[in-house]
Order: sequence, then C-alpha cells, then structure tokens
Amino acid sequence: MARPKRGWNSHQLRLRELPHFARLRREDRFRTADDAEWRGAADGIAGPAGWYSIAGTYADWGCRLIHFATRAEADAMQRWIAESGIETRPGPAAYNGPQLGVAGGEPS
Repeated sequence: MARPKRGWNSHQLRLRELPHFARLRREDRFRTADDAEWRGAADGIAGPAGWYSIAGTYADWGCRLIHFATRAEADAMQRWIAESGIETRPGPAAYNGPQLGVAGGEPS
C-alpha cells in the first residue's frame, strides 16, 4: 500500500516562494555590524518579509544563500555584496577575557 505524501514544511514552502538567490561566500563568522549591514541591505532590496537566508550545502559550501522572489532582487543583492566587500572583511577577534574553570581547574 502506498503511503500518502506528507505535507510541505514551512522551510520548503518559503524556498518555493523565493526561488532566486544571491551567494554570500564567507566561512568565518560575521562581526555584529557586518551581519546587521547585509541584513539591512536585504531589507532595503526586498523588504523585511521579502527574503530568506540559509546556509549553503554541497556546491554552495561556505556560502550563505539569500533567497528572493525575483531575479532582479537577487542580482541587486549580488551587486551589493560585490561592491561592499563584505566577503573579505575580517571576522570578529577571538575572545580574550576571563574563562570559567571546569571540573576544578583554575580559571584564567
């Protein structure tokens, strides 16, 4: 007996609504200001509800895929990424403050 197909989940539905994407190639974490900057650019291009961001897989490993409803919005975001230089900016500095001691170890 064939099993009925399960319903779509919200992630799948969102990707179907927003089929076009821009690639933001970056493996390091973003500084807080850089993260807010690219999110603000996406909001300016498509509005707060007009884009969706996911981590890339397989061929897009190390990328953040920013999905949009139209090809023009995705192209505008890709141009912004290239012009801003956000992909080559340095990541946040390593935390250099005090650390917690674990299992009776001495805190630094």
